[in-house]
Amino acid sequence: MSSYWSVDDTMRIGKKYVSIPSENGLSYSENQKVQIYVGPETKYMDGHDSYLEFDFKIDKPAASVPTRLVLDKMGGNALIKNIRIYDGTRAQLLEEFDSYSSLCSVRYDYDTDDSMRNFRSLREGAGAHNLANRGTEGTTRSVMANTVNGPYNRILEGNQTAESDPGITAKLCIPLQTGIFAHNEHIFPVMMTNGLYIEIDLAPASEVIKQLDSVLGNVRTRLNPYFHSLNGSTVAPDDWVANNTARTEFYVSHKNNLEGADAVSRFPFLVGERFEFVKEDKAATVSKLSGAGTLAGSAKITSVNLSSNGLILVGIDGIVANDGAGAFDIASEEYVMASTAVRDATTYNVNYTVSNVNLVVSQVELDPSYEQGMLQKVREGKAIEIDILSATNYKNSILASDRQTTYQVFSQNSRAKSLLIIPQDATVYDAQTGISADGTYEIKKDEDINDTFLCSTRSGYTGICDELKDFQFQLGGRLVPSRPVDVSKIATRKSIDAFWCYEMEKCLDNAGIVPRSFTAFQENFVFGRGFGVNQGAMDLRGKDLAVILKYTGAGVPAKAKLFNSFVVHIRRLMIRDGGVEVIP
Repeated sequence: MSSYWSVDDTMRIGKKYVSIPSENGLSYSENQKVQIYVGPETKYMDGHDSYLEFDFKIDKPAASVPTRLVLDKMGGNALIKNIRIYDGTRAQLLEEFDSYSSLCSVRYDYDTDDSMRNFRSLREGAGAHNLANRGTEGTTRSVMANTVNGPYNRILEGNQTAESDPGITAKLCIPLQTGIFAHNEHIFPVMMTNGLYIEIDLAPASEVIKQLDSVLGNVRTRLNPYFHSLNGSTVAPDDWVANNTARTEFYVSHKNNLEGADAVSRFPFLVGERFEFVKEDKAATVSKLSGAGTLAGSAKITSVNLSSNGLILVGIDGIVANDGAGAFDIASEEYVMASTAVRDATTYNVNYTVSNVNLVVSQVELDPSYEQGMLQKVREGKAIEIDILSATNYKNSILASDRQTTYQVFSQNSRAKSLLIIPQDATVYDAQTGISADGTYEIKKDEDINDTFLCSTRSGYTGICDELKDFQFQLGGRLVPSRPVDVSKIATRKSIDAFWCYEMEKCLDNAGIVPRSFTAFQENFVFGRGFGVNQGAMDLRGKDLAVILKYTGAGVPAKAKLFNSFVVHIRRLMIRDGGVEVIP
């Protein structure tokens, strides 16, 4: 007689971490391929606890104007453009994520909170808000303004009188957001697939390298350092009057936490960096600065010192006058500094180096008797079935002039859980435009009372609303939902639509993305459709699936769009002796 409390199938397990280096090089740069082979001797792997580790260093163009450069705010995963996972024979493709960084950006923007941001910042090099660099003028919080403890630049303490490159090498450890790795809750039998072969395509540097938000004139304008005065008086600060006597220095305001003994370390500009002045409400820009040391209307910083009155004193190369066409007075506490270091460059061939790449595999050690029993079942013709949560990307595109459009998603997934659509800006930008956000999609316009301007620095992989009025789907000859999902409030860039929130919560949850935060609904706009309730799924084989879009609101779309339509689905791997069958 068996006891109620007895366990029929028990095993002893152990775990250790094994570091597997990449097989085709010691270092890599943009657009190159990283290849990693996990041999069958690994036997069993816990993909959820495995991760990719590497060193990362930003390589600035030779003889370029100094400025702080950082990686995209989602950290190391932004460097992966595409990823493919094969079995060990490289004959069977188990998983492929085209535009991996695009899907990953949605996960990191919507499945997030302060604790997760801080953890990702420490481990993956992602952006996190730093109180030392906080804004005080009502801007939205930025995770891309860290000058104190960011992973890509060392802190510059004390007064600065010489040019220096604060860039440092960062150590990043990133989970691979795939079904076999980060989203696999099962032990994966690597020995049964004759190992795993992983190919990673690295992203272009111009897509993932950024300047700090606090130096860009088109990104949270009020977060930048404010002009205080020429005389440094805290009682009666003066303006830099148009056509006034040329100056060699000026003072910066305490706004945006630029005060205290360590204020210079929080100042986002570098010695040698070029800048211009922009009015905080963007109503007018100082025409041009002129005189010795200026170039295309921008002046060069020669020193950054903390003056005796507690204000930051910025020295300028040459004798500079405010006397360009238009001749606006640079009014105290109304104008901010804006970097031209990247924007005004003729070319900007930025790159990066990824080195010492290792896949750290969490290797699981099973009881030998259990392992032999598994092998015996396979030899008898039985199969090991593993379900993983994966995604397939179906791409479509439209022109900016297309106001009403319908496109088909030719999905052949047997257990589809969600359709997640990321309408990204399809414009091809040069490095200067993409990094400086000068002419990219306007997330918020100058009437916004908080940020003044907020242009996208992530045009290659995040979503844009761009005057979309509503969307609907045709599935199996039936319109779903029964009425279009209105997003016209989001299109105004001033509000959010409740119906969209309801649909997106279901869509993201079905896709395995916990909808913890919707604060990025403008910066990374997405929409979609969940195919089941209570974690259900739908068979899309043989069914027509059409996406119906209407850009018929009051505004005119500004950008051509590329739609990354990710069908998130459960993929079954059937492992038999000698091979793997994939059922998408």
